[in-house]
Amino acid sequence: AEQVPVFIEGLNATGLDYHIGVTTMDMSSSGARGGLIAQNGTPKFLTKDTPNLIGLLAGRLRAGENGSPVERGREATMAALNSTAGGTNGAFLRENSLLNVIFLSNEEDQSATTTDYIAALDALKPKLPYGDRGWQAHFMGVMPNDPSCQTAEGGFSSPGTRYIDLATASGGTSESICDANFLRALSNVRARVLELVTEYPLDRKPVEKSIKVLVNGVEVPKDEANGWTYRASANSIRFHGSSIPRAGARIKVTFDPEGLK
Repeated sequence: AEQVPVFIEGLNATGLDYHIGVTTMDMSSSGARGGLIAQNGTPKFLTKDTPNLIGLLAGRLRAGENGSPVERGREATMAALNSTAGGTNGAFLRENSLLNVIFLSNEEDQSATTTDYIAALDALKPKLPYGDRGWQAHFMGVMPNDPSCQTAEGGFSSPGTRYIDLATASGGTSESICDANFLRALSNVRARVLELVTEYPLDRKPVEKSIKVLVNGVEVPKDEANGWTYRASANSIRFHGSSIPRAGARIKVTFDPEGLK
């Protein structure tokens, strides 16, 4: 909750039109299953134009621990998303949007194992034009063999391997909940989201070594941490870290096309 300003400021810098909703992993109460949390008199999901956006989102993340002790995050995700078409979470999910799910938990998921959640999310959000999945899952929880999550007895708390599987399948991030500061974890989630939505397609196949990228007239280095990389499978440029363009930036890519004589 304390790191919400950093997360929101990064999203706003790109000019993205986003919807943000928060739900718990409590699936024991019929009234709470997948329902988006909302303070009295406020909308169920938040946008960049919502008054007091940062304060409202921070408050919703402080959901408390009064619900069921059985965490069923994957089930709660599908319940929330499947109730958007005319349901209690109506208008949250949009057909042309990239879906990002952030799981925040200190335990393994106990959702029903009869559902293929990867297939269910693929069906809900088809692939993007460049072949990437139309959804990403991110996990902030107990990582396997994480020394910062080790108990006094030398064992480990409950690692969220089922959440990690979703993150791995979708190209999302997995971060430790046992870090003293969530800034790095949340910044990594934000960076992965922005990398995908600021991808720049090329109109022809380039000779890769000839590519030159400029943002607002300044050359950007080829660097997977704070620069750009070329994705041959999608024939596109993907930006990373501090080089992700801000809203209204002018992007210029020059290259020699393949087959040029």
